[in-house]
Amino acid sequence: MAENYTTPLARAARIMEIIIPCYMFGKAWGIADARTVDLFRAMFPPFLIDIAEFFKKIMQTDNANIQRFFSTVSGAIVGFVVVALLALVMHFVLRDRKYLDSLRFTSVSLIPIAVLNGTLSHAIKTLIENMGTQTADALYASTVSSSRGNILIDGTFYLTAMWMMGRRTGVSRGRRYGVIGVGIGFMVIYMALGLMISPGEWQALLPKLQQALAHH
Repeated sequence: MAENYTTPLARAARIMEIIIPCYMFGKAWGIADARTVDLFRAMFPPFLIDIAEFFKKIMQTDNANIQRFFSTVSGAIVGFVVVALLALVMHFVLRDRKYLDSLRFTSVSLIPIAVLNGTLSHAIKTLIENMGTQTADALYASTVSSSRGNILIDGTFYLTAMWMMGRRTGVSRGRRYGVIGVGIGFMVIYMALGLMISPGEWQALLPKLQQALAHH
């Protein structure tokens, strides 16, 4: 009779497979400050930034380090809610496991999109750091144009991760196509809700950024 290899931390590991990707996925939505919040609203769906900002106001403190922690936690809370809703759709497609397992499947496969969110938030930081040293065209190229390539690469990794996770966890081939369909639908909706800065947003945003930086 075959023995299953388990460790005392196996249950904790399964929980962390949900918590860590959700934290990675959502933290970028909560780390804006007074200078960059408009830029974050342009780079990501604005209602997600607004929800994270609401939680940040609830968890307010004068300690800068603790407030930074509260900011990332605020984004992570929003990320967990988004992943939980996406997992409901994934659970309906999979139809062969408990919701908690569907949530783990959804969370782990979202890691490439979590990396994408982190890359886009890093692009915002780079933009702010280079505002006074680069031309507007150079800033646009390094922030907006390069981000489009990141979306394509990470989106491809995301769909690949979903397919491979499906194979690894015993999802039938037919349902794997359904899972990929959910992933494509999620990316389309995410982008339609406001992911990435459009050329029109950039033209309206640049003067506001320059003014905000002048006051800080």
